[in-house]
Amino acid sequence: MIRLLKRPVYLSTILIILIFIIDLIIPLGVAVGVLYVCCIALLIREDTATTLKLALLSTFLTAVIPILTIDSHTTWMAFVNRGISIASIWVLYFIVIKHKKLNDIKKVYTNKLIHKNKEQEQFIYIASHDLQEPLNTVMSFSNVLNDKYYDVLDERGRKCLTYVHQASARMSALVKALLDYGRLGKNREKEEIDCNVMLNDIIMDLDERIQTSHAKITIGELPIINGYKNEIRMLFQNLLTNAIKFRREGHPPQITISAQKEDKSWTFYVQDNGIGIAEEHKQKVFTIFQRLHTTSEYEGTGIGLAHCNKIIDLHHGKLWLESELNKGSTFYFNLPK
Repeated sequence: MIRLLKRPVYLSTILIILIFIIDLIIPLGVAVGVLYVCCIALLIREDTATTLKLALLSTFLTAVIPILTIDSHTTWMAFVNRGISIASIWVLYFIVIKHKKLNDIKKVYTNKLIHKNKEQEQFIYIASHDLQEPLNTVMSFSNVLNDKYYDVLDERGRKCLTYVHQASARMSALVKALLDYGRLGKNREKEEIDCNVMLNDIIMDLDERIQTSHAKITIGELPIINGYKNEIRMLFQNLLTNAIKFRREGHPPQITISAQKEDKSWTFYVQDNGIGIAEEHKQKVFTIFQRLHTTSEYEGTGIGLAHCNKIIDLHHGKLWLESELNKGSTFYFNLPK
C-alpha cells in the first residue's frame, strides 16, 4: 500500500475517490473543483493519457453529485458551482499538458547537449593521445637532426628544419591549449578565494615579463569570492598576460585591476593602454582559436580569451569589453557573491 501511494497516479486516484465520497455525503460546491485540481496537479510528470483519464473521471464525479443529491432544496447555484469546478479541472489539465510538452522539448535538447558534451570529451581524448604522440615524435626527431646534423645541412635544409621545429612546437602548444580548455570545470569544487593574494602570486610568476616590458600594474582593493580557484587564477593570468602582450610600440603597459560591489555580484575590470580592439572584432576575440594578429606579430594560441569566457560561464557570470584602437581596452566580468 505504501509503495502504491508513492506513485502519483495511484495516489491521485485514491484521493479522487475519497473526495467523491465526502462530496456525496456533504456536497462541497466550488471547493470540490479545487480538490480535484490538486489531485490532477500530482500528475504533472505522468503521461498524457493518464492525465486525461483522471480529468474525465473528476469531471464525471463533479457533475454527477448534483444529480444524485437533487432535492427540493437544490438551487441553480449548485449546478453553476459544478460548472466552475469542471472548468477549473480542464484549465489545469491543459496547463499540465503544456508543461509536459515543454518538458519533453527540454529533454530532447538536454539529450542533445549531453551527446555534444560526450563528442567533445571524445575529441579531447583524441587530441591528448592520437595527436600529441606523433607531435612528440616529430619534435624529438627534429631535435636529433638539429643536434647532430645541423652543420651537415645546407642553408635551405637548416631553414626547413627550423620551420618544422617551430611548426611542431606551435601545434603542440595548440593541442595543450585545447586540452586545458576541455578540462575547465572538470574538477569543480568551489572555495573561498582572496583575489588580492591571488593577484600578488600571479604578478610574482609574471615578474620577468613585467620587468622586460616595463609594465606598471595598479591593483585596487579586491574582494574575497567563492569560486573555482584554478579557473579564477587562469582568468586573471590570461587577462593580465594579454594586457602586457598587446602593448603599443613605445608605450610601456599601464594596467589597472579593480572591483566594484554590486547588489548580488562583484564586477571586476582589467584596464590597459594597449593597442585596443576594433568595434567589429569585439565578439570575435572570445571565440576559440580566433586571432586578430599573426604569430610573427604577437605569440600565442588564440585561445586565452575563450578560456576566460568559459570560466565566467562556469561561474554564471558575464564577460564583456570596452575598447578603442590605439587607446587601450577594458575587460569587465562579474562574479556572483
